Amino acid sequence: MPFVDLREWLFALEKAGELQRIGVEVDWDLEAGAIVRRICETDGPAVLFEKIKDYPKGFRLLGAPMAQSRRHRYARLAIALDLPPDSSVKEITESYLKRRKHPIPPVRVSSAPCQENVLTGDEVDLLKFPVPVIHGGDGGRYIGTWHTVITKDPGSSWVNYGMYRLMVLGKNRLAGLIGPIQDLQRHLSEYKKLGRRMEFAVAIGTEPVTAMMSCVSVQGKKSEAEVIGGLRGKPLELVPCKSVELEAPATAEIVLEGFINPDELEEEGPFGEYTGYVGGRQPRPVFHVTAVTHRTDPILTMTSIGVPVDEDHVVMPIANGAEVLEEVRDHKGYPVDSIYILPESTMHFWVVSTKVPDKTYPRRLAMAIWGTKSGRYANYLLLVNDDVDITDLRSVIWAMATRVHPVRDVWQVPHAYTSILVPFLSPEERKNADGAYMLLDGTWPAELLPDQVPQVSSFNNLWPEEIRKKVLARWSEYGFEK
Repeated sequence: MPFVDLREWLFALEKAGELQRIGVEVDWDLEAGAIVRRICETDGPAVLFEKIKDYPKGFRLLGAPMAQSRRHRYARLAIALDLPPDSSVKEITESYLKRRKHPIPPVRVSSAPCQENVLTGDEVDLLKFPVPVIHGGDGGRYIGTWHTVITKDPGSSWVNYGMYRLMVLGKNRLAGLIGPIQDLQRHLSEYKKLGRRMEFAVAIGTEPVTAMMSCVSVQGKKSEAEVIGGLRGKPLELVPCKSVELEAPATAEIVLEGFINPDELEEEGPFGEYTGYVGGRQPRPVFHVTAVTHRTDPILTMTSIGVPVDEDHVVMPIANGAEVLEEVRDHKGYPVDSIYILPESTMHFWVVSTKVPDKTYPRRLAMAIWGTKSGRYANYLLLVNDDVDITDLRSVIWAMATRVHPVRDVWQVPHAYTSILVPFLSPEERKNADGAYMLLDGTWPAELLPDQVPQVSSFNNLWPEEIRKKVLARWSEYGFEK
């Protein structure tokens, strides 16, 4: 059964040994962020801070909600999807794709937990919540690091859910990073053409699938709320906002409502980013908050992103890889077995296991992947045959080093749209999101005869089945641990 809200999911995490409660007082100023970063770097559990300095009892802070787990890398993500904690990447991906084919529209409700408390006008104060200064050197207190920003296309019914960092400027103002290749920027540009301000809602502390899908580039103009319903197997409940013409997830812990004037900018940043480096300070769009609603005893969710592996490197690779796999395999018919984005690569090194029908195929497949929304992050794209376990880093490095010819199997594509946060971009390239792509073709040439393909020297490949079974059966007898 899908989780009704964040709190129900936290009980499930705690039951699975994936949540640590901290009852001693913790400072919102750097201490909480340092604890969460340390958790990410040691593969610790999610952490619920229950006593925050300067804040009353009941105001809580949740860190590392979907970061990598020591027991099983994707345990918290799997639990969010109501799968066993030890589910493999392939199992999670295929379950995602199966549910993805059956979107369920959201349903509107008239009252909701997220509106147990309503603040408008002069009552609005963003620092009513224990908003943390997360990293040393951050430009301010960040209320939006694991959340959902909701906006609507002015010319259609398309509603976008996205995740964009949000820094507090004052009691009712935020500044947010919006990249040129992101859907929120597409919406904002349309409002600017019309000479209108854009309304927004920010949902913080939703049930887990909503936050997860806010990290994902869904292909085309599809509303994430329907995809979320499909993944949950149950409609997402939405409630009308109090001050804007939008709807917010009904069981969110906190909802911020307001508007953006397209031409209004203020300085935002620096901030530790998903690439593992500090993102700079620049003029960014200003979010004016007109209303705040929240549950009683609210939980503010946060991440302390940086050097991999944390939430961004767990959720984004799995979900975005699945989205692209659906597009190229299921919709366009490429014989792709699986796609895996290395978590250590911060979304920028993709490995694709595929059959190769002809010699033109590798470049055609690469162009198809780069042509998707998520594929714009694939600055490095490695293709391998379907005999390689692409989720095993040792196998990936081995295949790349032994199957990719340094000259003829490398294809460089300059001037390609990519994330402005990639550190290798020059200042001028960053201004225009002008990146580059590289294809590393680690597939055997299609024209090779079977006896010309090098034979793999491994336990599973060179020894007869009866010998392998005998060795495995006697493994303990030899004195080894099973």
